[in-house]
Amino acid sequence: MLKLVTSLGLSILIIFSSTAIVFAQEEESFIRGTQVNKREGILLSALFPGLGQMTQGQKVKGISFFIGEAVSLIVLINTHENYNTKQKIYERDLEVYNDLRKTPGKSDVDRRNLLKELNDDNDTLDNLHTYRQTALIVAAGIYAYNIFDSILFSSSSSESRRAELNNNKFKVNSVIIDNNPGIMLSKRF
Repeated sequence: MLKLVTSLGLSILIIFSSTAIVFAQEEESFIRGTQVNKREGILLSALFPGLGQMTQGQKVKGISFFIGEAVSLIVLINTHENYNTKQKIYERDLEVYNDLRKTPGKSDVDRRNLLKELNDDNDTLDNLHTYRQTALIVAAGIYAYNIFDSILFSSSSSESRRAELNNNKFKVNSVIIDNNPGIMLSKRF
């Protein structure tokens, strides 16, 4: 069930990011100070999904890629750690069960209960392995689509426009200083 909800949620996020290009390009509250060429956008997208799109002016799409990749990586790391922990517990319980089988005089009820727990733990391990694989596939899919998007759908130069906030006193610029992207806030007195 968790796998279905996670897959559905990330699919909706990707679809939303694909359809929200128009909204991201018409935002006037963000100012671009420098032009980011296509090659730099692709390199930033390769560094982490969404960075290239954000610097190219496609903020909603970039944020969607960024959040989708971050969530899928968090789920991957969490399920991987849970899987390793459960596997150690399963191996320990399996050794106890094998020792219990070899020991004469132990009740069959104890053996059956432990065997039932081992089977339940094995099912849990299978489910965690499936979740782990799903999170990995989703993370790889988002990364691949991000690279595909930055190569095919980005422009040769940034299409974002300079815009000022409503009160014309504050400016927000996206800048690149020493090949590092950043945001510069400035206030006019």
